[in-house]
Amino acid sequence: MGAVVGDLGYLSLFLLAGLALRELVKPLQKLFLPAGLIGGVLALVMGPQVLGLIEIPKTFGGMAGPMIDIVLTCMILGTTVNRDRLHAFAGSTTIVALTYFAQMAVGTLTGVVLSNFWPGMPKGWGVMAVYTYWGGHGAATAAGKLFESLGEAESGMLSIGIILATLGLIVAMVGGMVLVNWAVRKGYATNLERGEAGEIKTSSGPIPVEKQKSLGSATVASDSLNGLMLQLAFVLVSIWLGRQIVAYLKPYVPIAKSFPSFFYGMLGAFIIWNLMGALKIQGYVDKKSVSTISGLALEICICSATATLNVKLLASYMAPILIHMVVIVLMMAFICMVVVKRWLRKDWLETGLLFFGQGTGSAPSGMALGRCVDPELRNTQAWEGFGVASALMGVVGSFLVAFMPVLTVQSVWFPIGIGAAVSVALIFFGETVIRKQ
Repeated sequence: MGAVVGDLGYLSLFLLAGLALRELVKPLQKLFLPAGLIGGVLALVMGPQVLGLIEIPKTFGGMAGPMIDIVLTCMILGTTVNRDRLHAFAGSTTIVALTYFAQMAVGTLTGVVLSNFWPGMPKGWGVMAVYTYWGGHGAATAAGKLFESLGEAESGMLSIGIILATLGLIVAMVGGMVLVNWAVRKGYATNLERGEAGEIKTSSGPIPVEKQKSLGSATVASDSLNGLMLQLAFVLVSIWLGRQIVAYLKPYVPIAKSFPSFFYGMLGAFIIWNLMGALKIQGYVDKKSVSTISGLALEICICSATATLNVKLLASYMAPILIHMVVIVLMMAFICMVVVKRWLRKDWLETGLLFFGQGTGSAPSGMALGRCVDPELRNTQAWEGFGVASALMGVVGSFLVAFMPVLTVQSVWFPIGIGAAVSVALIFFGETVIRKQ
C-alpha cells in the first residue's frame, strides 16, 4: 500500500507540473490540452525512453486499467436518457451516431489499406479512430488495454490510441478554427457579431470565488456517511457486483471469459441504477459527484498511460498515423459542414461545429468551437441537442468499447461491416425523415 501511495504521489508531481505548464503556456490552453496529458508527456520525455533523467515506476503501466474501470462505471451510474428528449432531438442524435459509425467503418478500412504498406502495424489498428478521435483519451486507453489483452498481434494498440487521441485534440481546434473562419467569411455565423470570430475564452489561474462550482452535493446527512464516500461506494459496489455476476457466468457462458474488466462495472452500474429507479431511491446518487470521481480517475489514467507510451512505435509508424488522421478529419468536415447543413438547414453551423470538435477531439473542444460562432448560446436547439445526443452516444460507445475489440480481433471486417451498415441506415433516415422535418 505504501508503494502505491508513493507512486501516486510521484504521478501527482507530473499532474501539477502539467497544470503549471498549461497555466504558463497559452497555446496549451487554446488547444484545450488537459494537464494530465501534458504531465504525462513531460514524464515520458524525462523518462528512460527519451532523456533518461528519471525512472518511471513499473506501477505506472498498470494504473490505466483500474482507472478506466472506474471511469466507465461512472458513465453508466446515474445516466438516464429520456425518450421524449430523444424524439425532440432526433436530428442531433442521428448526426452524432453517423460521426461515430462512419469513423468505425472508414477508420478501420483505412487502417487495412495502410497496413499493406506498413505490415508491422497491429491488426485492426484503424478501428482505434472511433475510440480516439471520437472517444478521447479515456476510450482510447480502455480499447487499447483490451486489445493488448487479447493477443500479441494487438501489441502497441494502447500507444497508438494515446497518440491518435492527442493528435485529435490538436486537430479539433486547429481544423475547427479553419471551419469557423470559413463560415464567418461565408456569412453563415448568424449568431455572431462582427469582430468576435475566432475568439476562444481560456482560463488560467484560480477561478474567482463567485464563479467556482461545486464538485457535487451530499445526498445523505454527514453524520451518517460522508457524501463523496457514498458515491464512491456505489461505484465500487457496481464493479464488485458485475465481477461476481461474470464469474458466475463463466462456466456456463464461454464468451463471458473474454469480457474485459471494465465491463464488470458497467454491468453492475446498469443493474444498480435501474434497481434504484424501481425502488424510487435514485435520489441517493449525485451525478455531479459521480462525474467528479470519474474525472479524478481519468486524470490518473491519462497521465500514467502517456508516461509509458511506446516511443519506438510512434517513430516507426508516424506516417500511416498521419495519413489515417487526414482521412478521418476530411470525412468529419464533410459530415459536419455539408451533411448537417443539408439536413438541418437553419442554424446548422453551431451543431456542425459542436460535433466536429467532439468527433475529432473532445466535448470541450466542440463547445469551444460552438462558442466561437454563438458566444451567447442563442441557438438553444443546437446546444441542447448536443447534450442529449452526446449522453446517448456516450452510453452506447461505452458498451461498444467492451465488445467491438473482441469482434475486431476475430476479423477486421466486423467493424467495417457494422459501421458501414449503420451509417447507410442513418443516412437513409436523415434523408427521408430528418431533412423533411
